[in-house]
Amino acid sequence: MFIKERVEYLENYIISLCENQTFPGAAFVLMDEKDSYMKCFGKSQLIPTEENLIDNAIYDLASLTKVISTTTSIMMLMEQGVLHLDTPVSDILPRYKNNKVTIRHLLTHTSGHDADIDCKEMNKEQLIDAVFNNKVNDLRFEKQVLYSDIGFILLGFIIDALTGSYEKFAEENVFNKLNMTDTFFSPKDEIKGLCVPTEFCKMRNKIIKGMVHDEKSYVLGGVAGHAGLFSTAGDLKNFARMYLNDGEFNGQTVLSKQTIKLISKLHTEGLNDDRGLGWWVKGKNAALCDFAGDRTIYHSGFTGTSIIMDLDNKKAFILLTNRIHPSRDNTKLVSLRRNIHNIALTSIK
Repeated sequence: MFIKERVEYLENYIISLCENQTFPGAAFVLMDEKDSYMKCFGKSQLIPTEENLIDNAIYDLASLTKVISTTTSIMMLMEQGVLHLDTPVSDILPRYKNNKVTIRHLLTHTSGHDADIDCKEMNKEQLIDAVFNNKVNDLRFEKQVLYSDIGFILLGFIIDALTGSYEKFAEENVFNKLNMTDTFFSPKDEIKGLCVPTEFCKMRNKIIKGMVHDEKSYVLGGVAGHAGLFSTAGDLKNFARMYLNDGEFNGQTVLSKQTIKLISKLHTEGLNDDRGLGWWVKGKNAALCDFAGDRTIYHSGFTGTSIIMDLDNKKAFILLTNRIHPSRDNTKLVSLRRNIHNIALTSIK
């Protein structure tokens, strides 16, 4: 149940953020255990022409890919007994030479790998080589959380190796089961018009629309474990519904209740950041929302997307924006996320 005057306050706040150019436009979803409320405001794009945002707009989710498709797929493979948290990466990927790094390390960003790779001058094979050749820093391994795209690219490779196709596995086992009909990698030409554009990309010399924004995912062909997924507010509502219902959706178990508990548990006690499996979790270092319960998980995407879910109190808030349109130099949203979450979660009884 939603508090009418609080929801109206949230709507006006989002409108004000559009007006002061925090982002061109935004779609959001408020959810409790049974109901949901969706709305969108502002513009889908500002250049080369202004266009109003529509309800079924398709967003580049950026790093939400890590939790929507990659983490979910890995947990499904764990439930199937194909791997476990302490399976060495090298057992699955022979090209990976460090036998200390496990699935757990990649999911919690404690592998010691670098955060990123500059791929602007690389082709696909060169980038794959760079991922496998990236050395584990022993001073960071298991001692420091360093948010790493490399780790999740490797997780995508792992799903590929175990299933034959990361993209197909996620489509059949995650998106189809959750009726996420507008969720996919590499949008087809006929629906690119529904996609919300991101920034003017110097590497590609154009405004990016209907094409993955993340450079590494682009070089890898648009499908990667760290970025590349496109979706809508309506589809992400179904994903969050599954989490709020302890892994069930429309009477079907997508993930077990025990899996949801394992994902949302703090796995980096005593380290510099609070991480579950894939997700940030509420802890001493992660002030995601002042009003959220102890078992709250969160993730964001560079393009301006985010999901926060209070699993104990059965509340969720999804925010989709293209804050980097027309330029990634606009970082206003970053410092406002906690404020927005405070407003949103106190709009739900």
